[in-house]
Amino acid sequence: IFFRIMSKLSLSAAIIWLVVLLPAVHACSRILWTKYSNSFVMSGRSMDWVFSFDDYLYVVPRGIPMDGGMGKGSARWTSKYGSVVSSMSGWSSKHGFDFVRDGGTDGINEKGLAVHVLLLEATEYPPPDKDIPGVSYLRWARYLLDNFATVAEAVEGTKKVHILSVAIMGHVLGAHVAIEDSNGDSAIFEIIEGKLHVYHDKKAVVMTNDPPYDQQLKLLRRYEGFGGDLPLPGSTSSEDRFVRLSYYLPYLPKPADDTEAVASVQSLMMNAAVPFGAPYGDDVYPTWWTSYSDLTNGVYYFNWVKNPFLIWVELKNLDFSAAEVLVLNPRDPRLLGEVSALFTEVGTREAQKAAVPEMHSTTLSVFGCVSAIFVCSIFAVAIHQMLVKRTAGGGRMRTSHLNPEESPLLT
Repeated sequence: IFFRIMSKLSLSAAIIWLVVLLPAVHACSRILWTKYSNSFVMSGRSMDWVFSFDDYLYVVPRGIPMDGGMGKGSARWTSKYGSVVSSMSGWSSKHGFDFVRDGGTDGINEKGLAVHVLLLEATEYPPPDKDIPGVSYLRWARYLLDNFATVAEAVEGTKKVHILSVAIMGHVLGAHVAIEDSNGDSAIFEIIEGKLHVYHDKKAVVMTNDPPYDQQLKLLRRYEGFGGDLPLPGSTSSEDRFVRLSYYLPYLPKPADDTEAVASVQSLMMNAAVPFGAPYGDDVYPTWWTSYSDLTNGVYYFNWVKNPFLIWVELKNLDFSAAEVLVLNPRDPRLLGEVSALFTEVGTREAQKAAVPEMHSTTLSVFGCVSAIFVCSIFAVAIHQMLVKRTAGGGRMRTSHLNPEESPLLT
């Protein structure tokens, strides 16, 4: 029924209608894999939403002036570290927000700090305070990536500002943030009843959406492997995704190299992804893209799910001493592999002019189906080969449930 309705609405009317429903959205997942931290530290995240945000990737150099986007009471800074940032700016810029500064949802900086902004409906931002510098939640990611090299620094820096609300088409999006660094440290920030809650713990390796993180941990204890007797759940709800990711993460086998490490994290993220065309009841929205941050080697991977190929940016190939912010449209189906040389200056807006057609349509294309099947098949084969090698070498694939003390979340 939803698709029949949407096919009869104009694009602008559809977006307005969907924004009205935004409070009912549950979307996105994040994991941090540190089991083999002596070899690598890697994270993954997904972006699930009812429509595409027309996302862009940015290269932000050092020395770029920035503010919190809250007017006179804003925090102000100059980027200390260069970064690669994923942003929903293609959408937010159509509704009055800055194409470069606003909308950051994900990214990694040159020091190995990664940031992931996900939806949290339970968020209640504090009111502005003239004595505390303000940062819009649409610039929260930039604040962290621009200023801090480690999780510990970011935790202290976040306590010195207020993360504040701004309305997009009359609606405020609640956000919580997960961060990690190349040492495997981790933290989750949530703003509940106007107060900042910080979960600074290397065991904070999974985050989805509502309920807040402390409640997710309590719910987790109901399931087999975490002290309870409920079987592993299978829906796409935030609670169920949290349980599945927490359960499977410790079972990922040791990869032979960086390529297998990316494949392993992607295979797990696909377990929490939502297919195109899935029913939209019970707050289910499709996965538009996934990202993978190799914090050890400084590589940012990105997969637009409607494209069959993975792209990545090796930060060592970027000139973070440059004077201009650069931009790339990662939705372009022609992209494949390492793309650091393909970013263009934002001032020319060439990336916007060259943008692929809008993807707000909810009609599932044949190409999208084939691409999704193609990508999943590749990584299924890769994981199968890894397990075969493990077995051939005398290893044994574990199938039993985790004991509560084995969980990185509950110990």
